[in-house]
Amino acid sequence: MDPKQKELNLTTIKEVLRQYLQEKNFRNTPERYTILEEIYNMDHHFNVDDLYLLMMQKKYHVSKATIYNTIEIFLDAGLIRKHQFGEKTLTSSSYEKSYFDKQHDHLVIYKKDSDKEIQEIIEFCDPRIQGIKDAIEDAFGVNIDSHSLYFYGTKKD
Repeated sequence: MDPKQKELNLTTIKEVLRQYLQEKNFRNTPERYTILEEIYNMDHHFNVDDLYLLMMQKKYHVSKATIYNTIEIFLDAGLIRKHQFGEKTLTSSSYEKSYFDKQHDHLVIYKKDSDKEIQEIIEFCDPRIQGIKDAIEDAFGVNIDSHSLYFYGTKKD
C-alpha cells in the first residue's frame, strides 16, 4: 500500500474510534490511538502478548491491562476481528485489523508432531463460499453479516 493511502486509512480509523468513544462516553486517550496505529501498521495476526512486547520495544508505556481493555473496545467498534485458531499460547486469541478488509477465511497449518503449534496461517477467499452463504440465507430466511471458516491441518509429506 502506498504511503498516502496508508495515511488516509489511519485518518479514517482514528475518526471511527473517536466517534465510537464519543458515542459510548469513553475517555478519548492518546494510548488508544497509539495502540490502534500499531495494529494497523501490522501485516499479520497478533495476540495481546505480541502487541504488548511491540509497545514495550517502542518505549510506549502501556500496561497489559490497558491493551486488553483497548482490544475489547476495538472489537466492539469493528476495528479488529478476533480469532480462535486453537494455538497453544498463554493468550489463546489472535486478532487482526478488519476495518478495510473484506471477509476472508483461514487455513491453519500446524507443525507436524506438535501439540497445536502453528506453522503458518494462510488467508484465502474462495467465491464458492459466497454461493454457500447465499444458499444458507435463502434456506433459512436470514441475512448473514459475516462468517468465520477455519480449516486445520498439517502439510503433506
